[in-house]
Amino acid sequence: MRKRSGRPPRFAAVPNETVDDSNNLDLEALGLLTVVLRHRDGYEITLPEIAEKYGYGRDSLAGAWGLLQVARYVLRVKIQWEWDNRWATEVVVYDTPATDDEVEELLATIAEEPNVRTVKLEPPTKTARERAAKHAAKVAAKQKSKRERRKLDFDVPGQAAESGRSRGGRGGQDRKSGAAAGAAAASKPPRKAVAPKKPTHKKEPGKRLTQQQAAAVKQVEAAFPEQLRELLPSYRPPVLRDALLDALYWRTADVLVERVKRRWWKHGYEEAVMPGGKGIGSAIGVAVALVRRSADCTDPMCEDGVSVESATTCQACKSRKEDRRGPVPAQRGESEQDQGVAAPAPQRWKCRSCKTLAKTGAETPEDGLCGPCRAAAQEAAAAVAQWREDRERTEAQREELARERWGELVEDAYDEHAERERAAAEERKRLEGEEARRLAEAEERRLLQEQIAREHPELLAYSQTA
Repeated sequence: MRKRSGRPPRFAAVPNETVDDSNNLDLEALGLLTVVLRHRDGYEITLPEIAEKYGYGRDSLAGAWGLLQVARYVLRVKIQWEWDNRWATEVVVYDTPATDDEVEELLATIAEEPNVRTVKLEPPTKTARERAAKHAAKVAAKQKSKRERRKLDFDVPGQAAESGRSRGGRGGQDRKSGAAAGAAAASKPPRKAVAPKKPTHKKEPGKRLTQQQAAAVKQVEAAFPEQLRELLPSYRPPVLRDALLDALYWRTADVLVERVKRRWWKHGYEEAVMPGGKGIGSAIGVAVALVRRSADCTDPMCEDGVSVESATTCQACKSRKEDRRGPVPAQRGESEQDQGVAAPAPQRWKCRSCKTLAKTGAETPEDGLCGPCRAAAQEAAAAVAQWREDRERTEAQREELARERWGELVEDAYDEHAERERAAAEERKRLEGEEARRLAEAEERRLLQEQIAREHPELLAYSQTA
């Protein structure tokens, strides 16, 4: 990224209004702005180099850079050049936030430069806008708390006296009034001491994921239903990250994807997010429940009651269910009605096509489809049968046309062969006639020469054929 000045240089110092702009900038952003303003035009801005020089992390400076871009201290301009149609990024730096008129003037100025095809302003990222909003809210909360604390201090009895004592000490009159106020304050009961704050432990930063771990985590998170992804925060909570890494230690990403899809339906979350459902209380808790290992079975190869190795029912889970259920009524010699046990609630089946839940007590059809889906399937089957029939009829017509065409081609070939034979016979007859005519003419010439030789022998001396 190459730097471009937003205004002609006036001074090297940062304006006071920029230093006091705590609503938009934190100390890291203010320091980064100072470093960038220091350099001349054409400086190649690379955040990793600046972070390494001043001992900061790259992610930290990236967040500060986002604050500068949201507050319009920094503008990222994308320029497309005419000679190769490539895009270049230039950074325009302002010592105070840029106005709308200045942004329009900047874009118009760059567009008039030679060899510039397209110029556009790159907006801040969603992460940068969220970080700026959190910073502004944090500063506003701090200022509100400070105002309330000052108001409480002013309302406490004796506070004015203490303030007078603190201001006294430069003159005799002030010292006297301060002493009097101190005596008056001493006669009053002391204020209750504030309990010391508990020591806070700085949270250690999380470990960076490897490339394989990051890819696997993204694959599993992509399997979350859309209704759940809309409720999850934009960042990955540590509890969810730890649950994903623990699950990936025992299973592959593909197995976890199937686990997420299975538990979403089996645990009733899909029904809860449907219109009229009870909803989801904690989206993060639901996400963790979808990916974490089951704590009910001690067998590490058990996957929700099914053994991963043999693809059969987990024996440990089966035994546990039998132990919890106890002896069946037939073994006890009594029925559930004798015991007064209520019959199990009727199960609701779900259409395998549209995933719509059927009414309670409805029997599950053999095809697993609801009425509209079954009608649509029948219509589709009828359409496919009609299409096949039309296709067979078309193929039969095509074959008939191909046979007729082949017959015509064969007849044309025979006619062409006969024509060629006739032409060849006529050519042979013509050649034979010419040869006979040539021989006759030669014989006639010979007889004529012999007659001339008999009748006029004196001409033989002058004859070329003698």
